[in-house]
Amino acid sequence: MYKLLLGLLGLLTAAALAPVVIIVFSAPIAPPAMASVATSRPIITDLPAPRHFQARDGASLQYYAYPAGTDKVAVLIHGSAFPATSMHALAQALHAAGITAYVPDIRGHGGSGRRGDIDYIGQIDDDLADFVAQLGPARSGEIRTLVGFSAGAGFTVRFAGGPYGLLFDRYVCLAPILPGAPTLRPSAGGWTSISLPRVMTIASLDRLGIHWFDGYPVLSYAVSPEMSSSVTASYSYRLSLNFGAGRQYESYLRHIRRSAVVLVGEADEQVIADQFAPLMRRLGLNIPVTVVPRMKHADMIRAPEALQVVASVIAPRTE
Repeated sequence: MYKLLLGLLGLLTAAALAPVVIIVFSAPIAPPAMASVATSRPIITDLPAPRHFQARDGASLQYYAYPAGTDKVAVLIHGSAFPATSMHALAQALHAAGITAYVPDIRGHGGSGRRGDIDYIGQIDDDLADFVAQLGPARSGEIRTLVGFSAGAGFTVRFAGGPYGLLFDRYVCLAPILPGAPTLRPSAGGWTSISLPRVMTIASLDRLGIHWFDGYPVLSYAVSPEMSSSVTASYSYRLSLNFGAGRQYESYLRHIRRSAVVLVGEADEQVIADQFAPLMRRLGLNIPVTVVPRMKHADMIRAPEALQVVASVIAPRTE
């Protein structure tokens, strides 16, 4: 009987330790630096001074403002890994078109919070709602647009189809990353590397109410060592689930209650441009898709041709 009890105790111990072993020894492997990303970072010499707002947990989060003093306001959500400064060219183009632009550093990036992690899934949604509250009530005739790029466009889908979806009047998604969708290339064209064993193990523990490992990194990005000082090279489990629509993207898309559009470059190396329109038709959604000729992924927030298209969607010209 004593040996049987020892055997059972050993089995229980092994079963309890197995998830820990999987998590500890299955860190995501950083993919080789993606050339198209490494070569698409212009030098910024005219960046506005950073500002800060207070989130509901008391944290001071960073953002940049490009005031134009009009009735058109756009909040820009940057893509994965990069900070708010990556949206500078787009913010400038919108400002030149008479649109006030705000660009927050999403918590876990740039000057907001600890790099690569958040406190709970849903915190980024709460942060954006707090930022909108700081802007105050919209003035009469003011139109507010949320513009997201890449993973930030995936998050824009999540936000638009979530409980805060009515905070903006319109949603513009630039080359959205939608995990599991037919629009996404494998590993986002080489941009991402995910540790599925770690993700699956942490998810299983979460279902049991155990959240001890939610801060462990599960996703790495194809950034060069030279870029590591300014970008977020990996995401924790909870940040990876919050910053995007995840595999629930269909549900979020179906629950969008405001006007929404998708813009994507024809030559995008991370998503498949011609798959977005069929996806919207299959879901029975009236979300227009515009494919911008010759544009790659990062071109959608930097190339003059793409910036002109984005600005025209947010502030169409009236003859």
